[in-house]
Amino acid sequence: MSENISFLLTKGKNIPVWFMRQAGRHMPKFKEIVGKKWITDIVKNPELAAEIAAEPVFLLGVDASIIFMDITTPFEFMGFNFKFAEGKGPIYLDDLNKLYKEEFDGQVEKWEPIKEQIRILKKMKLNVIGFGAGPFTLMTYFLNDDHKDRLKTKEFLKDDMQKKLSPLANFLVEQAKFQFKSGSDAFQIFDSWAGSLSGHMLEIYSKILKKIFEDLKGYSKRIIYFCRNCNALLYNLASTNYNGYLSIDWNCEPKVIYNIFKGNIGLQGNLDPFYAYLGGNSMFEEAKRVLSSIPDYNNYIFNLGHGVLPGTPVQNLKDLVNFIKNWKK
Repeated sequence: MSENISFLLTKGKNIPVWFMRQAGRHMPKFKEIVGKKWITDIVKNPELAAEIAAEPVFLLGVDASIIFMDITTPFEFMGFNFKFAEGKGPIYLDDLNKLYKEEFDGQVEKWEPIKEQIRILKKMKLNVIGFGAGPFTLMTYFLNDDHKDRLKTKEFLKDDMQKKLSPLANFLVEQAKFQFKSGSDAFQIFDSWAGSLSGHMLEIYSKILKKIFEDLKGYSKRIIYFCRNCNALLYNLASTNYNGYLSIDWNCEPKVIYNIFKGNIGLQGNLDPFYAYLGGNSMFEEAKRVLSSIPDYNNYIFNLGHGVLPGTPVQNLKDLVNFIKNWKK
């Protein structure tokens, strides 16, 4: 397997495209199969999970499937207890001390349904993107912190951040390696809430990220890192010598970011999901603006600046993919 993302190598003259949350509640297959079921219950049936993950490739024409699970699913397979709350997502039910008592080594066999889902998707000859959560973001779920500024999480981590996030950082590395060995072509780190960090905490967190990137060095060109409000992290992230793909939100300017990293990264993004929701000429014009701002098309994936918004018409996504595929660089 090449160290590069395979669907970039086979793109020809087209720009590759996929969407975050592309297999979400706006898709027919999701509504049909999942309904109000908890996602982890679906993942236990790899055939069903693969069916949902594959639908966007065939219905929308995107270049890759993203495995169907929640960021807490691997923990649930290991015995951590979460429940799903409508409008809030997963809520952690156990004592936080369990996180520091648990040994992750030797537990990967419990992730067999995820491995089987990847195997099925690869058997369908699809490109597969795996994923996991960044340590800070995952900790917000373990602390049930839904404050917009993640106050509870920052208060918990203000002392001994490195020690307190170490289990989740190690877990992320093991999860990525497991998914790559199972057949994933790429692995996206969702660190949505890390953009709320600043100052000394951000400096420490960048060291944690650097260690993660070093531990995954053999897969560096197949890693995608995503953070909302990533402008806050850029210089700290650049100091880690990260050289994978950076998925940027719609408030970022691609050429500026590219220069900060001295051209050593690939870019993914960064259409505001609002325009995909809106559709029509406004969507096409904004997509054109995004595409025109990209400094290096050889290391670029078109995506939204965050996930597909609830209520986004499927036809809008199909039209957007078609537009990207036919856009002339």
